[in-house]
Amino acid sequence: MRPRARTAHMTFGERWLPRAAASLALVAALAAGCKRPGAAAGGDGGPGDPDASPPTGAEAAVTQGQNSVPDPPPPSDKPLLGITAFVTTVYAEPRDTSKKLGYLRVGAKVARSAEPAGKSNCPGGWYEIYPKGFVCVGDEATLDLESPILKAAEKRPNLKTALPYRYAFVRAVLPLYLRAPTADEQLKSEFKLKEHLDWYKENEASVNQVVLGAPDVPIDDRGVPIPGKRLGEMGLGKNSQEVGLGVLLGGESDNDPIPFWLEGGKRLIPNISDFKVPEYAVFADRARRHTGLALIGSFHAGEEAFSRRFAITTDLRLAPHTKIKPDMGSPWHGLELTDQFSLPIAFIRSQGAKAYKVSKGKAIAAGDAEFRSVHALAGTMKIVEGVKYFRTKDKYWLSELDVGLAVPPASWPEDAEKGKKWIEISIKSQTLVLWEGKRPIYATLVSTGQAGLDDPKKTTATVRGVFKIRNKHITATMDSNEGSSVGGARATVASSSSPAQSSGDKSGTTKTAAAKGADAKGAKNAKAPAGKGGAKAPAAAKGGKPAASDPHAKVPKKGDGEYGVTKRRGEGTFQLRDVPYIQYFESGYALHAAYWHDVFGTPRSHGCVNLSPVDAHRVFLWTDPPVPEGWHAINAGEEFGEGTTVIVHE
Repeated sequence: MRPRARTAHMTFGERWLPRAAASLALVAALAAGCKRPGAAAGGDGGPGDPDASPPTGAEAAVTQGQNSVPDPPPPSDKPLLGITAFVTTVYAEPRDTSKKLGYLRVGAKVARSAEPAGKSNCPGGWYEIYPKGFVCVGDEATLDLESPILKAAEKRPNLKTALPYRYAFVRAVLPLYLRAPTADEQLKSEFKLKEHLDWYKENEASVNQVVLGAPDVPIDDRGVPIPGKRLGEMGLGKNSQEVGLGVLLGGESDNDPIPFWLEGGKRLIPNISDFKVPEYAVFADRARRHTGLALIGSFHAGEEAFSRRFAITTDLRLAPHTKIKPDMGSPWHGLELTDQFSLPIAFIRSQGAKAYKVSKGKAIAAGDAEFRSVHALAGTMKIVEGVKYFRTKDKYWLSELDVGLAVPPASWPEDAEKGKKWIEISIKSQTLVLWEGKRPIYATLVSTGQAGLDDPKKTTATVRGVFKIRNKHITATMDSNEGSSVGGARATVASSSSPAQSSGDKSGTTKTAAAKGADAKGAKNAKAPAGKGGAKAPAAAKGGKPAASDPHAKVPKKGDGEYGVTKRRGEGTFQLRDVPYIQYFESGYALHAAYWHDVFGTPRSHGCVNLSPVDAHRVFLWTDPPVPEGWHAINAGEEFGEGTTVIVHE
């Protein structure tokens, strides 16, 4: 027997969940003192039994949960400005000492004023860009739209998908090449390369197999999973198991030609990564095992390069395909709430959970409650042998030890009374609910800090209170301790990332390498210290040449996991580049996608709130303020409007 949730509207019985209700009420009361301010899990990884129909109301509710609306596009006759640095800061005024509004990434083209507004500290001139702010034309931006680097980086992040890029994990230490290397250059740069290539040839079919993941979840224009669509049902498009390795590594096809800027074994554009090397260098830095890479293209280098394919990273370096594995991220996602299926609900968070019958003071197992299934609750609670049991609409009982609850609050925060958007996160339940006023519109499971309800100042617990989203980043780099330079905390990893990188993101993912408040220039020019969990860059050899090997990297040996996966993704010290959909709500604490794990519903992070890629994408598009077209990150505030309220409680 397998109990299933049914679509039904219900009211909240306050008497059976006093602690959760009181907790939210307490958080709301603290706001004035803050300075800042079922169905069984189906094939798509989200709620929905593979044999059951989806909740009927989920198809209809298009009047709710609308995404934030950015400014309308500028007139088509406006001249454009192109970004030539990996990240370029946008300032509120035409001077680099003014307020930072956000930043743009290499390859972006945005509308600009016809003439500069001044040349203070900027010989090329400060141009006003759309929808607001100023950019200095010079080393980081150009008026020449035929610039080779603009063409090289023309592939932009895709915000219509759960992941903005294709992603891969490093399975064996590798150099990040600046140009297509010859066979001899590869032999000099990669330890025991011939042995590795022999291994890869024998195991290619198995090691490159992928499972359906986040990009294969059918979603609508709001980022909401489409009811009735199964995982991998992509309409006219192909899912991840229907495309070849070239596409999985960021290419348009399996036979993309070598890019124009790498023809003839040369590099016709500058190195824009944070790792600076002489022009004659073959590679810039190494990537350690378990590092996550975002990719924008791939190509075959030819027989003279061992016929290897090279994947192109977002900062235009090259990763040899035999040492990386495509990754799709988790297909798990929450569900849209409607008048037909709404709170209170319970997500099953435990493997092997049971549904119970309660009789004569005993709880008797009556069937399986499938992992991550979602169940409508009837509003009744009983305590049996010291454990709370919650009654479902299907007349079964679920143990508090197995579930994460999403319930209406006993009292409403100010934004709910005003009809505004707000986000509620329960650490105890590991649930997140999106609200529009007093109407819940979406609910899911998350992973908050590993330390649970401990002191966030001393542990990896997630901070609790009432906050506002401070800045939003389409992607940024984090370290394995969720450190990022864009979140307002000390940078922990020297990395090639946006101003949103390495800023002390305390989650359990990575932190970006940009400076506090999305200071792109500061992040680009400053060397991030190797803090806790940080990785030092390889020391340069005499004469400025890069070191032959990373002194921190373990020497790979066949069978020790260098060529396969023997450790859990996310273990150890490494970088997670281009972590998607980051939204900081407090210094060092953010909502963001975690493409490297699938334990949502269990505390795991170093303080941030980890969401599945599908859920993070949906939340990012819905919250205020929206990121303008062509921008990569913005700061909330006077110019773009205040951020959506985030309430984190027990």
